[in-house]
Amino acid sequence: MSLVIENLSAGYGKVPVLKDINLHVEQGRICALMGRNGSGKTTLMRCINAILKPVQGRVSASGREIAGLRRIEIARMISVVPQSSHTAFPFSCLEMILMGSAARVKAWSAPGREELHKALQIMGEVGIQHLGTRPFNQLSGGEKQLVMLARALFQDAPIMLLDEPNAHLDFSNQHKMMGLMREVVKKRGVTALITLHDPNLTLYYCDQVLMIKNGRAIAEGPTSAVMKEQTLRQVLGENIQTDFTRGGLQVVTPRHRRGATGPTPKTKDKEADSCGATIVNGVVS
Repeated sequence: MSLVIENLSAGYGKVPVLKDINLHVEQGRICALMGRNGSGKTTLMRCINAILKPVQGRVSASGREIAGLRRIEIARMISVVPQSSHTAFPFSCLEMILMGSAARVKAWSAPGREELHKALQIMGEVGIQHLGTRPFNQLSGGEKQLVMLARALFQDAPIMLLDEPNAHLDFSNQHKMMGLMREVVKKRGVTALITLHDPNLTLYYCDQVLMIKNGRAIAEGPTSAVMKEQTLRQVLGENIQTDFTRGGLQVVTPRHRRGATGPTPKTKDKEADSCGATIVNGVVS
């Protein structure tokens, strides 16, 4: 199911946030939203999920305008992994995941044996089967994110929205989540839109990217075409640069403190190899 955003502008009250955003994400692709804090990424997610009504423009999925659908129809079409989650009740992790079936289970009914088996299978795929009986609110931030990812997968919607899902994850689980997302997108033909702060995760896992600055689209297209040093500096800040590992893999690193734009030819291989091994959220150690 393709996702199309046309001439979208939105804000809160009289405060404009997004201006004339256009985006087309084909089925089976992962699109990253990148921009600094406050650039409008989460606002765009809310418009796509019809939580926030745009000032102008439209969001449609396979020709159907999402704003005109009932909430249950949207839930069957779009799943969401939010930045953070909390519940007022002591639900177990398994119960939280089973809630993802609400849009397809009849009123006053409960998930059956088949749904339970499917939920347990997905927990195994995500690697959280050991958390099944644990109270959700007692988990770490990273564990909660993995549970919410499992619930989104269990919801089985053709479009997935992930709003900074790696915010609480350690290095290993960041790549685990992104690798799992890429596998799911390709295997199930899901359309995924994900907000990211680490440009290297975008480079490694995403098919296309929309770069936003102050609510406006600065660049959009295939990841390799958009993630150029000039564009990255314009959108994310002047203190970054692109480099390449010895194996030819592009990476994004901080600029050298003394203002150098890159390593000297004599040390390039050594420094690039180091960058490829130890990048965490754009920081090289």
